[in-house]
Amino acid sequence: MKRIVMFEGGVETLAYFSHRMAEQFGRMGYAVFFYDLKNEEYSARKLRKFLRMGETVLVTFNFQGLEKEAGVYKEGVGYVWDAYKIPCYNIAADHPYFYHDRLTDLPAEYHHISIDRLQEAYFKEFYPEFEHEGFLPLAGTMLIQGENDEDLAKSETVCVEAAGKCYDVIFTGNYTKLSFFEPYINWINDEYAAFYRGIIDELIEKPYQTVEQVALKHCEREMGKEPNDQLRIALSKMIFIDLYVRNYWRGKVVRTLVNAGISVDVVGKGWEELEDIRYPENLRIHPQTDSLTCLKMLAQSKVSVNVMPWFKDGAHDRVFNSILNGAVCVSDTSKYLCEELKEGEGVCYYELEDIEELPDKVKDLLQNEKKMQDIVARGRVKVLDVHTWEKRAEQVAEWFER
Repeated sequence: MKRIVMFEGGVETLAYFSHRMAEQFGRMGYAVFFYDLKNEEYSARKLRKFLRMGETVLVTFNFQGLEKEAGVYKEGVGYVWDAYKIPCYNIAADHPYFYHDRLTDLPAEYHHISIDRLQEAYFKEFYPEFEHEGFLPLAGTMLIQGENDEDLAKSETVCVEAAGKCYDVIFTGNYTKLSFFEPYINWINDEYAAFYRGIIDELIEKPYQTVEQVALKHCEREMGKEPNDQLRIALSKMIFIDLYVRNYWRGKVVRTLVNAGISVDVVGKGWEELEDIRYPENLRIHPQTDSLTCLKMLAQSKVSVNVMPWFKDGAHDRVFNSILNGAVCVSDTSKYLCEELKEGEGVCYYELEDIEELPDKVKDLLQNEKKMQDIVARGRVKVLDVHTWEKRAEQVAEWFER
């Protein structure tokens, strides 16, 4: 395989990941074509000139190019990928229950890639009709050395101080007020609402569990043992539970820090709706922005707080981005993350169920500049060696070349 098709023009973050991988593919000798989802007619014409049967592979995120887009799919004919016998490698950046409706009528050579090992196990059990290629955790990006200072100085969204760090604590990510999810909880009737609330309550009380672990347990208790093809449909109707729980904890973490007297800069939508803030002057809200600006802001931060999306055996790019750009990442745990980065290797861990201990952990870091520098230095060595998008590109290339 010497030609790779990737996508841009959709979700900005996914396009950023794709371009970082494409840079490495280029260094490895591959020709990369970017199909622009915002300009399909033009891209579709250029695509057909680029494709070579037996020489081309598709590498995408979250089913981009696999959703019957007009430029690559024709009703009654099918996908251009099948016409040219192109293997399709899809990195699913969310749990399979988010994609249930998309996991139908896919190209013949579809390869699913999971970012979490428990999601991989779920996919293999509940979608055995598909090829699962492997586990590929999310990765990080470091601003190019030598361009950092110039880039930071030019950015209107980033302050520059003599000490080199403008933000004590930063959190990058959106927030959704919990009341938004009430219509989804109550969408059928009171009995179903009570069922959903029971799952949510257990996930909040015992946050080390995954949504599927708790939901499947509750389903079996209410309905008995059901076949997997029915259970996977049921779980696909509960994605609002995943979003509810991750926003519950995201809000609680930021609120806990702010109410403990710690200044937190949040970057993203929805934070003006965060409830029960005693010291609103400690919550500094920045608008949602692009990936590069987030990296620049991380480079100007001492501590970057992470709340894992609701998966428990993978890693989030926010962790690696923080370490690579000079901020200590204070994160809740996942099995894989703790295996890869020990305490003090770029990251300091907390447990959601012991969240009252979080402010003291953050204050201790902020009071010890040398300690923070040492933690970042130890972590950066490991992350640069293993957890960049360049390394992920090499892994994907190994799969499709094999």
